Amino acid sequence: MKVVKKLSQHLWIKRKETDKYFFSAKAYGYRARSAYKLIEINNKFKILKKNMIVADLGAAPGSWSQILAETLFIKNKNCNSKIYAIDIEIIEPIENVIVFKKDISNFIAENSLIKENSLDLVLSDMAPKATGHRFTDQIRASDLAEKAVYFAQKYLSFKGSFVCKLLGANTNDTLIKDIKKQYKEVKLFKPKSSMKDSKEIYLVCLGFNNLQ
Repeated sequence: MKVVKKLSQHLWIKRKETDKYFFSAKAYGYRARSAYKLIEINNKFKILKKNMIVADLGAAPGSWSQILAETLFIKNKNCNSKIYAIDIEIIEPIENVIVFKKDISNFIAENSLIKENSLDLVLSDMAPKATGHRFTDQIRASDLAEKAVYFAQKYLSFKGSFVCKLLGANTNDTLIKDIKKQYKEVKLFKPKSSMKDSKEIYLVCLGFNNLQ
């Protein structure tokens, strides 16, 4: 078991050494290469707009929140946007980002700051810590996706947008079928910056119409 783990770590290090997104993120000061996934999603679907109120779920270490702050504040003068970054892990401070160190379920139960149906965009790049057991990882990932869907249902405003990471579309057929009833447009998108052997794919939902 230790030999397999060491081999896996070795392959990960070798892959990182030739990863252009890793080096680019480092050069531009982004906390993770995943920053480029949000950049690609926005370039494709134009989800980031001036004066938005956004929640970034599973935000640690903060690369998506960095892109949000950069796009919504630095590129827009007199901006009235709000960015909420939520994660159980520690997120170092980011200018113009309000950070909550909370589990998503606890946040929903205890939240008194974000009003229902007040967000323009909900992003979820949440992923479980890998166990090495494919079936277990998929179940945990699906559970996180369902929590993100519930969060979006509760806090998105009319015509709001929702982006959520899935580990494989085939294992989330029911979730996707249900969510199509709640949005005007639902697409599946795999950024070029995703690892080629990764099962991750992003659910991009536009035009929320299921206000409670």
